[in-house]
Amino acid sequence: MAVFVCAGMLAMLMPADKGNTASLPDPTRPPQRFVEPAASGDAPSKGLQLGSILIAPQRRVAVINGRPLSAGDRISGAKVVAIEPGQVRLRRGGRDFVLKLLPKRPKVTAVAEKD
Repeated sequence: MAVFVCAGMLAMLMPADKGNTASLPDPTRPPQRFVEPAASGDAPSKGLQLGSILIAPQRRVAVINGRPLSAGDRISGAKVVAIEPGQVRLRRGGRDFVLKLLPKRPKVTAVAEKD
């Protein structure tokens, strides 16, 4: 009997619909208010999203669209020119453009007061 009770309790803890986990937000993604809205038209950076940058003494790596890239690598027809703190410079079709890690500085709307 105890086995059935434990099995029933475990069944209640498990999600009924496994599709719900896909809607969980990415905890490492910056809040939407810090992300620049997507530009309309034929912007060179269209379809490219900079996720993170690693700068170490021996290497520099940028994660763009989930792929780790170094200077000289290509993605979506663009060549990685340089990886710098907070941004990556790319070139596509003879035009240089920059992907920024946090394109907009946050606006301070209120300051917390000490009690």
